[in-house]
Amino acid sequence: MTLLAQDRSLIQARKLLAKVLFEYTMDNKTEGRHLSQQNLAMLAGISWDMVHASLLSLQNEGAVRIERHRMVVNRDFLQNVIGVSGK
Repeated sequence: MTLLAQDRSLIQARKLLAKVLFEYTMDNKTEGRHLSQQNLAMLAGISWDMVHASLLSLQNEGAVRIERHRMVVNRDFLQNVIGVSGK
């Protein structure tokens, strides 16, 4: 029962984080701006641990790529995660 709750919690955290990343990257002025995992946790309303686990999950699936202090976001993939249809 606990594992099922943890799975649901991670799925919800991934969706919240994906939504924050998607909305954040909609702003054309985000290039070069720094957003820490702590900032992401605050914006998504989830713990840093959940941000970390969610980022690893999203990275493994190809939604994000983390390179040194830079994150490359696949917006199409994030749209699928959060259930937003394309423009």
